[in-house]
Amino acid sequence: MMAERVVLIHVQNLERETVYFSVGDIPLQVGDSCVVEHGGLRLGVMMGELEAGKGLGEQLESVVRVSTPSDIETYRYNQADAERIMSSTREVIAHHELPMHLVAAEYTLDRKQLRVYFTAPHRVDFRSLLRDLASRYGTRIELRQMGARDEARIKGGLGRCGLEICCHRFLRETNPVPMEMAYDQELFVSPERITGACGRLMCCLAYEHEAYQQELASFPKLGAQVEWNGKKGKLISHNIFRRTVTILTEGRERLEVAVSEITVLRPGRKRRR
Repeated sequence: MMAERVVLIHVQNLERETVYFSVGDIPLQVGDSCVVEHGGLRLGVMMGELEAGKGLGEQLESVVRVSTPSDIETYRYNQADAERIMSSTREVIAHHELPMHLVAAEYTLDRKQLRVYFTAPHRVDFRSLLRDLASRYGTRIELRQMGARDEARIKGGLGRCGLEICCHRFLRETNPVPMEMAYDQELFVSPERITGACGRLMCCLAYEHEAYQQELASFPKLGAQVEWNGKKGKLISHNIFRRTVTILTEGRERLEVAVSEITVLRPGRKRRR
């Protein structure tokens, strides 16, 4: 059975998708710029290749051609034009008195579709708006509602760490980060200190969450009554990196000691959330 060429393409749209495409006989190499059919014609860059069994390529969208200087120029023009129409689109939204916050817009390479991204506090009936925009711009309009994390992913920005925010730099999916992750890591701080540019808890709280859970499973729980070197007290914090705990003794003294050196007199309770 003949193998088919299937390539991984980083699509140059606002969502920065990475998708497999059927490449056929087009002489495409890693790093090459190309035009793909992905909800319309879009630019992309080849990231890798795999050999697939016959028939898989028929189920995938296709690479259309190696991109030309004209394609690159058209892409840049479309980007600038999409920025330009943002102002007039806001005017139309205001005319319809819709509770929508416009985030971004982008054309397909062939300008047969204009996709407009927005946020809103609830679902919006934008049918009349859609008709007005289609009439104004003379192309098919797609309105796509997104959440606060998705808006940050498109716009980018700097995080509290001083680096470009993760969702814009490398994360491909934005997942909810519940407050439980902060509790499990004993980040007993004000929510503002662990809130990202999107106004939600920072995605990086999820990176080490599993490691914290695994390590803390071998520690006594917070609030446990313990004894160390003849001194009794309450366990008030853990340090999983140094394998130590902090004890508040009956004499109000704070001691950081190795977890292996303490004796648990009464187990602590799981922290109420």
